[in-house]
Amino acid sequence: MKKISGKNLQEAITNASIELGCSVTKLDYEIIQYPSGGFLGIGKKEAIIVASIQKEESLLPQEMDKKTEDKKSNIQEDCVKIQSELKELLSLMPYEIDTIKVEPYGRQVVSIFLDGKDTALLIGEKGYRYQALSYLLFNWIHLQYGYGVRLEIAQFLKMQEEIVEQYLKSIADQIFNHQSFKTKNLSGILGVIALKRLRELYPGRYICLKQEEQEQYISISNP
Repeated sequence: MKKISGKNLQEAITNASIELGCSVTKLDYEIIQYPSGGFLGIGKKEAIIVASIQKEESLLPQEMDKKTEDKKSNIQEDCVKIQSELKELLSLMPYEIDTIKVEPYGRQVVSIFLDGKDTALLIGEKGYRYQALSYLLFNWIHLQYGYGVRLEIAQFLKMQEEIVEQYLKSIADQIFNHQSFKTKNLSGILGVIALKRLRELYPGRYICLKQEEQEQYISISNP
């Protein structure tokens, strides 16, 4: 079991899935501390969980095939339900969103695509509303259906991934030539995207997301 923290419960669960290298639906976790805003910033507390990877049951090949088919069928059916419920939810908000699609993204994650006249308002300045909506959808869908969520509003997520990819290319030589390295400030979703990508690129190194005051960065070092 590993103790993981985050600003809120979803961030703690997401950090645990990244730290343990598995889907959020493969986590066993126990909530040790719920987040609290405190009073005027005093007594503020992060969400803390202890997490581990679920143990897989041993299945015969025939049982595994059937289980895989059942999962495919279930996630397709769930996507239809989620899309219908999401349309109803967004209809209550003062935004013009004319495209709402929910599709499987692998076996444990659903992809949500939103587009329309008011997508910029949904994303918000520096992506803050995007993050808030992403947390809201995750908390609902993970609790009710057990899936992780990949949210794309217009091309926002794709653009963030491209920004991270270009930045990582620019620092590749520095990472390779130094025993330890600290990235620039990667706020919000940029840090999460970069952390996942760096762990894919440098599996033998110790890579973690750190926060100091208003700065969020990734520390990379040799084990």
